[in-house]
Amino acid sequence: MRETKAANYAEAEQFISEVPKFTSKNPLEETRGFYSFIEEEIKEEQLGKLLHVAGTNGKGSVCAFLQQVLLESGYHVGMFISPHLITTRERFVIDGEMVSEEAFVAAHNWLCGKITAYQEVKKEYVPTYFERLFFMGMYLFATAGVEVTILETGLGGRLDTTNVIKNPTLCVITEIGLDHMQYLGDTVAQIAAEKAGIMKPKVPVVFLEQNREVFDVLWKKASECGCVCYNISKKQYKINENKKKCIDFSVVSRYYDYGRIILNTAALYQAENAAIAIRACEVLMQECGFDKLRVKEGIEKMRWPGRMEEILPDVYIDGAHNEDGIEAFADTVQHAADSGNCMLVFSAVRDKQYDKMIERLCSIGRAAEFVVTQLPGERGAELDVLADKFRECTEKEVHMFADIKDAFFYCLDKRNDSVRDIYIVGSLYLAGAVRKLLKERNESLEG
Repeated sequence: MRETKAANYAEAEQFISEVPKFTSKNPLEETRGFYSFIEEEIKEEQLGKLLHVAGTNGKGSVCAFLQQVLLESGYHVGMFISPHLITTRERFVIDGEMVSEEAFVAAHNWLCGKITAYQEVKKEYVPTYFERLFFMGMYLFATAGVEVTILETGLGGRLDTTNVIKNPTLCVITEIGLDHMQYLGDTVAQIAAEKAGIMKPKVPVVFLEQNREVFDVLWKKASECGCVCYNISKKQYKINENKKKCIDFSVVSRYYDYGRIILNTAALYQAENAAIAIRACEVLMQECGFDKLRVKEGIEKMRWPGRMEEILPDVYIDGAHNEDGIEAFADTVQHAADSGNCMLVFSAVRDKQYDKMIERLCSIGRAAEFVVTQLPGERGAELDVLADKFRECTEKEVHMFADIKDAFFYCLDKRNDSVRDIYIVGSLYLAGAVRKLLKERNESLEG
């Protein structure tokens, strides 16, 4: 597509939204070629310390935990994440705030100019949607003069666009499961090998020790790269108390005693993500100079949209979108059994293994009824197919709504004293759509 600079945010957002999102990737060597070209203007050193985070589930939350600890410690921090829930600007976070519309336009126009110049010598190179966002992020963080940049991989690791970086300070690998199998492999070992591709020679790596199959792959790759490993296992953190809206947990550390840590979330899986982030912070302490008090404060203050987020009283959205994510979500919902029955809203994209996700959701005893809706666009799984699968797995009521808005407001109208909690799950796209509905409703009421 022809590069067009934008006069305002609406034009920039429209241009980027029209770039196909799920086309084939460019070979990483081609991406590296353009990265080297823009490094003539923006050096990697201008991004400060680089923290590179990969994994199937939890990587966004770990990024957010790391960001909050660094902010509490006085650092100027940039964070690149995906996907966004409402606006593309959410992918570029500086000091805890998404970038302004003006900054977004400046980054877009800068990138258009660089692509046009590069195509004079490499005319066949056309960056993908994700590549564009990554390069815009590099521009935004470099011009802001950040001291630390946190990079979340998009898909995989070895061939991911973010893997063009040369000198990370630390690599982190979170929980690995079966997702994006058409790209990454059919087994957790194959997927682990792809995630392990972010490791760089002599760069320390923190990873979750989840099972022997994954551990062996990660340890072997780390050994080949000469990386010092800092692993965290489920034995190294403990949930002391689980309340409806917070979690009291402890971390077993070889370095520090943090005491009891309170997470402001109902999501049990965030204890694991927090433990990974804490271990990563312990490695960073050696270079960054912050202390255990800042670590504890940052972990406790972190808030992360779309991950068991309470958007209204007793209404939660969660971006779980694969088998392992749904298992973690279901575990949280079941452990809130003292809250009575609940309604559950679900949708998914068609390339996910939603049959197994639905089977697990139907095993949640608290779920009094299920509401199925459809994601907009071609990627959304068909409504009838999703509803039929629910009806195969449960004798409870299953309601269908083609429009997410109708599904959401049906639940709000239907709930009563015996069925108060509403959980909305199955895709970050669904979580984003519901968040947008709520934002529009609030703006309408204020107007």
